[in-house]
Amino acid sequence: MSVSVLSAIDLRQLMLVQQDCYSEELVESAAVMAERIAACSQTCWGYFIGGQMAGYLLAYPSMLGGITPLAAAFPLYQNANCLYLHDMAISADFRGQSLAPKLLKHAIAEAEKMGLLALALVAVQGAEGYWAKQGFVKVMDITKEQQAILDTYLPEIACYMTKVLRSEPKL
Repeated sequence: MSVSVLSAIDLRQLMLVQQDCYSEELVESAAVMAERIAACSQTCWGYFIGGQMAGYLLAYPSMLGGITPLAAAFPLYQNANCLYLHDMAISADFRGQSLAPKLLKHAIAEAEKMGLLALALVAVQGAEGYWAKQGFVKVMDITKEQQAILDTYLPEIACYMTKVLRSEPKL
């Protein structure tokens, strides 16, 4: 059992996990997923048990307030201040084994190593309560542009959430 950086060879298993976890409207294409892994390989992780992908987390360094539309490429920021958790999924075959908290803990450790101030994400499919239990807070002051991006996740209700890791930049 281990968290590993993802590569193109993991794409088939990743797609199976994604299809297992999301409604059809939220499943993103293999081409988009491959592009994300290629662009941000150091922040795209899989949790493997006996060679099988039990779950994954696709993230990238971002700016607080920046929301990625569904099925869009990850933007690249020069002065990132947060780690954007775009997609975390655990296969139904492996639920109940605390894998999501392990992936989140890994992401937090990596964000701290990068000197980032926060984590951010879009909660979908009723996951807002789960993320709130993990210390994320719903951002209530959303611009029209941010709302338009959140609307790409419809018909699901989506909300933008953040979790502060530290309030002061490291000197």
